[in-house]
Amino acid sequence: ARTEVTIGNQRAAARVVLFDPELDVALLYAPAVRATPLRFASVAPTRGTEAAALGHPRGGPLAIIPAAISGAYRATGRDLYGTATVTRNILELRAVIERGDSGGPVVLADGTVGGVVFAEARSDPSVGYALNPVDVANRIAPGFGRTSPVGTGRCIR
Repeated sequence: ARTEVTIGNQRAAARVVLFDPELDVALLYAPAVRATPLRFASVAPTRGTEAAALGHPRGGPLAIIPAAISGAYRATGRDLYGTATVTRNILELRAVIERGDSGGPVVLADGTVGGVVFAEARSDPSVGYALNPVDVANRIAPGFGRTSPVGTGRCIR
């Protein structure tokens, strides 16, 4: 499968240069893209912080989803492949998160990334979850400057 990124009307080839199945995050290198990168917040947002989640609900066009941080937790679950137990620092969002929104940023009022969406609540359609921005930033930082592709493991869907 070909990996591409789309920014505005610009579509470009990309390659995965860092992959973490525990956090389920990847860093892409797309040399043809000319855009200002988003910055991660230096601390996790706290309860009551307003934000916007960006995603593609059900695989559709880009949507801006109103969100607010309603809590922060350590959560134990499975890795991407369902083979290992991992503990993650997560943020609970008051937001209508749907399949297809995963991987999108939670953007704070100052324009920084305050989390990375990874799941919707199964029991409440107005609740979603995001990874702590500091954890994601720390995990992907070693990949900055890399250009060589890395494997992403088997496709699970």
